[in-house]
Amino acid sequence: MEETDFSQIITVAIFVISYILIFSGRLERSAAALLGLFMMVSAGYIFGSFGFEDLIEHVDWNVVILLFGMMTYVGLMAKTGFFKYIGIEAIKLSRGKPWLIFLYLSLITTFVSMIIDNVTTILLVIPLTVEIADMLDINPVPVMLGEAILSNVGGVGTMIGDPPNIMIAFASGYTFNDFIIHLFPPVMVALFISALLGRVVYRRWVKKEPKNVEEIMELKASRYIRNKKKMRYYLFILLGMIVLFATESYTGISSAFIALAGGITALIVSSEQPKDAFKAVEWPTLVFFISLFSLVGALQETGVLNELANGIASISPNVLITSIVILWIAGLSSSFVDNIPITAAFIPVVSSLSGDYGSGLLWWALAMGVGMGGNITPVGSSAGVVTVSLS
Repeated sequence: MEETDFSQIITVAIFVISYILIFSGRLERSAAALLGLFMMVSAGYIFGSFGFEDLIEHVDWNVVILLFGMMTYVGLMAKTGFFKYIGIEAIKLSRGKPWLIFLYLSLITTFVSMIIDNVTTILLVIPLTVEIADMLDINPVPVMLGEAILSNVGGVGTMIGDPPNIMIAFASGYTFNDFIIHLFPPVMVALFISALLGRVVYRRWVKKEPKNVEEIMELKASRYIRNKKKMRYYLFILLGMIVLFATESYTGISSAFIALAGGITALIVSSEQPKDAFKAVEWPTLVFFISLFSLVGALQETGVLNELANGIASISPNVLITSIVILWIAGLSSSFVDNIPITAAFIPVVSSLSGDYGSGLLWWALAMGVGMGGNITPVGSSAGVVTVSLS
């Protein structure tokens, strides 16, 4: 057997072991990914296939920097009480009617998830949902399930809504506007269908007469705002970031730099010590991304992903059929395991295939698959797992 073939087998074996460790939950996922990277680099040196420097070159630092900037910004914004303020106002607008509570909180969850990651969104809306449901003496589970599903759906709608979209954006070269044009419309359709299904499935629940409606109407949303001045500054910063994201193709300013600048500006405005502000940054997640990019880089270095891309391309010369295959494989895979490593593994394959077909349809199929697939099972997304644990 040729040395190249043997190195491919070893690389695939270590990659599979690494992913099993990540998905099994026996180790924290960043620790599992780091362990996998250690094994991969060791094997690379032993067989002379690649070195540590070769794998690090595959890390997309734009993704890491964008995540860092957005995590910093969202952490500071959350401290102002802005998200609770929106939730209370929506519930007051519903006048305690279960169906309107379901609808308004689902809408809020969808649109907030377009800006911040879905787990953070769930952690913000679920406690408020439970608190309000207790006051009204209604079952919070229908609303919580709707929020879990739509946090995943909403994240698909923009470039910054979900980590897989960020990864896809930098790999494909697509801009914020491209994601809005191609993915926002199907997300709106999914939102409408989800709301309609919620109305049908929970038709008895929506007819339940709530109690203590007067208490809800007397709530003062402004009480939940801890710092109105900072909140206004942060909203202005967010508006600036969105404008720059939307005009990236004209200005040439990188999305990663925009997010980093937004996070740093918010930090300066906050007057907080960096060590306090950076507590909101999920450092293990950033390490996880760096390790994943490196692991997938090993498959690229040994030519494994090229062979996989050729295998998928051989299924059909029709780009639509290939897109459907990718959509379903990515979707079903993401229904059982975290969609971030699934995306990391698929990106080089889709990149190769997109060049062969000369079409961007494959990228949108991947984004839809990994984004929506998490709704198939309760454990298919981090938001679903968090919702189950909080219910």
